[in-house]
Amino acid sequence: MKYHIIVVVICLMLSTVSLASEDEFNSDRLPIGNPDTKYDFCAVKLNKIFDTNDNKEINIDKFIEKLNKFRIIMVGESHTSEQNHIMQLKIIKGLVESGSKVCLALEMFNESQNQALNDYRSGKINEEEFLDSSDYFNTWGHNYRYYKPIFNYANEKNIKMFGVNIKHEYASKIGRRGTKSLTPEELEVLPKIDTTNVEHRFFIKVAMEGMDATTPAQFKKIYAAQSLWDAAMGDGAIKVATENPEAIVVVLAGSGHVVYNLGIGKIIKTRSDFPFASVVAVEVPDTVKESLMMKVKKSIKEKPKKKEGKKTETTVKEKKMPPMSMMPPMGNIDNTPFKIVIRSLSDFLWGLPEEKETKYPSFGFSVKERSEKGFEVKRVIPETIAEKQGIQKGDIILSIDGESFPDMAKLKKHLHFKNWGDQISFKILRDEEDMKIEFVIEPMEDEE
Repeated sequence: MKYHIIVVVICLMLSTVSLASEDEFNSDRLPIGNPDTKYDFCAVKLNKIFDTNDNKEINIDKFIEKLNKFRIIMVGESHTSEQNHIMQLKIIKGLVESGSKVCLALEMFNESQNQALNDYRSGKINEEEFLDSSDYFNTWGHNYRYYKPIFNYANEKNIKMFGVNIKHEYASKIGRRGTKSLTPEELEVLPKIDTTNVEHRFFIKVAMEGMDATTPAQFKKIYAAQSLWDAAMGDGAIKVATENPEAIVVVLAGSGHVVYNLGIGKIIKTRSDFPFASVVAVEVPDTVKESLMMKVKKSIKEKPKKKEGKKTETTVKEKKMPPMSMMPPMGNIDNTPFKIVIRSLSDFLWGLPEEKETKYPSFGFSVKERSEKGFEVKRVIPETIAEKQGIQKGDIILSIDGESFPDMAKLKKHLHFKNWGDQISFKILRDEEDMKIEFVIEPMEDEE
């Protein structure tokens, strides 16, 4: 991996709970984090909320009641999951409707964009003006429509919003050349980076699928960049809570910054006295693959079949339990789909439906700032729509759907509002020859 590439890729990788292939690097079952819960598993059921500290399911009313006891609540997200953003909005609405004053601390913005956030929530500017003045499409690469309901609700209820990230140029610089590349002036304005936590480092190693074993120097730089983000958002959340003493601060950030309370949570814990909690979504598949353990469990409950002409005296009670001391007690089997994760993953876990595909298309390419000719493609990510349709690094995008764009933000905005099933047409200059690439936007098919 490369960085600005690394910045993009690590954001995507660390934005979900199950960050890598379950067969190789399962990051939601690591024995790290809360010492009271990090050696126990829990079953997170579909559309249920699990309180990992009390080790039990709770309803939404009890959940909101518990959240009201904290000053800072970190709500993790997968940036391109509609279900995750619906969950975040439910939490914000629940707190507001319970009578609490709420502020939002947002990963997708930095402090320099607070004026735009403030002007939008107070009604001084409309949505279109907000997107332009915040430079949303250059600042944040993920489709605006995932966040639109949250921003609209903040506008409707006049909820204060704050950017708590840093400018991407700093993390990008560290990711490419390490912390030693920072100037004294940059070190002065950046938060203190903490890379000393062994468990946090281990989590990032798993999330990066053992990258430290193959390219340790590069991993070291990536880890420093990740720690910078965590420090910035942790410090930012503390600042918002300090300056808004009457409010609960809801931090919206990628789950990789939230899980195990080792990212943003570690900063809040070591640099403030604010009580905080974490909430993370767990994607639960429609059906649970039946393991050998489950088959054994079911077989113990089954009554033995009688052979013809022979009487069997074996009863269910007489069947011997296999030497599996950790098996749950026998009872009615709940057929609600669930997923097993480690209890220390988060303070609260919300089981959401597994999403087979994202709601909005993502094309998988990036471009340089506009030149005299157009926008040069600087990167095409493998196994994406762009690669499948033949867009190549070095292509010059002249227009899309017959429209040319004055700047990168306008081009990105156009793509953000495309839907699955839409027709799209690229006019491209390749090797000094004009060509057209036209196709219907369809999800990538998973190869078996």
